[in-house]
Amino acid sequence: MVAGPTATMILADLGADVIKVERTDGGDDARHMGPHLGQWGAYFVTLNRGKRSIAVDITKPAGRNVVLRLARKSDVFIESFRGGKMDAVGLDEKAVRAERPDIIYTSLSAYGGRGPDFAKPGYDALIQGRTGIVSVTGAEGSTHMRAGVSIVDMSAGLWAAIGILSALLERQRTGRGQRVDGSLFQTGVMLMAYHLVYRQFAGVNPLPQGSGHSAFAPYGAFDTTDGSVMIGISNDRLFHRLCKALGCPDWTTDPRFATNVLRVQNREALDSGIQDLLSRNTTAHWMAVFDTHEVPVSPIQNAEQLLADPQLAALGQMQTIPLPGESEATASIPRLPFDLSATSIAIKPTLPSLGEHGRAILVEAGYTKVEMQQLVDNGVCKLA
Repeated sequence: MVAGPTATMILADLGADVIKVERTDGGDDARHMGPHLGQWGAYFVTLNRGKRSIAVDITKPAGRNVVLRLARKSDVFIESFRGGKMDAVGLDEKAVRAERPDIIYTSLSAYGGRGPDFAKPGYDALIQGRTGIVSVTGAEGSTHMRAGVSIVDMSAGLWAAIGILSALLERQRTGRGQRVDGSLFQTGVMLMAYHLVYRQFAGVNPLPQGSGHSAFAPYGAFDTTDGSVMIGISNDRLFHRLCKALGCPDWTTDPRFATNVLRVQNREALDSGIQDLLSRNTTAHWMAVFDTHEVPVSPIQNAEQLLADPQLAALGQMQTIPLPGESEATASIPRLPFDLSATSIAIKPTLPSLGEHGRAILVEAGYTKVEMQQLVDNGVCKLA
């Protein structure tokens, strides 16, 4: 529901004509996930800007044929079902490649293209658990918790997009298409890379550390009189700056804090001293002090504060798009998090209603008016 649409969102923002094939009975589940503003669900608006929609029942032979005919003129085919589903409906790689031999066939599943769990369903939270992300998230001794964003889903979509672009570049060089296989499971493993190596080197499993980090100190969240800040110190030079900013130059010669390794070992004492000082003044005060001394620090902000952040405005990363059919309603959503010097990556300010572009897409695929009406009459397509 998130990974596949994330991959195609990236491609759409980069200029691809993305045809979103949805079920005829309600379309993408994300359309029905709240909160809603009128007919538009937050998840759907986030992930489906700039795409075109066609509603097709792919379980029917005529629906399968619609998708295969679309594949003839497509550079990329991407599906995000669990393993085996595409074979069951006749839209596996072999069938699609028969229509266009050099197509980039992309499969994005929960557990990957092979193995004992190939056909199992999975969601972001489940994979966070399976790959150990939950085991290192939250505070030590607390109940299990997942990361508060769909980090596995969206990262899997990112990796899939990278794989697709790589395969397209290879096809440009050689003329050969290929398969791109990605999964939530593999993405979760990749996100756990440091922690997996930590287990091998340290001989023990890494534990949840709240906002901290097992490799650095001080590193984490500290409360002020009116909020909280994140401090990140990764070397001795930065620690000396921090001590100067806090008015505690003697900490630099304290045998407990002389090196990063010692600071990690004496984290509790160091954090307690820092917290005692920060709790005496405001976030704004400490931000100004730390910035003056070039200490890596950031306020901890909520969504409302982030939307008002002047750095966000300077980067122009939020783009406002209209919500069709909802009077003057709009949504401000993030564009891709990079800039190209010669190419615009602005969001296409459109959102597709279910099956909105079905007729135009079918015409492009070579269907006549009579054939289109037959698809509607037989419940194969739902055309707006």
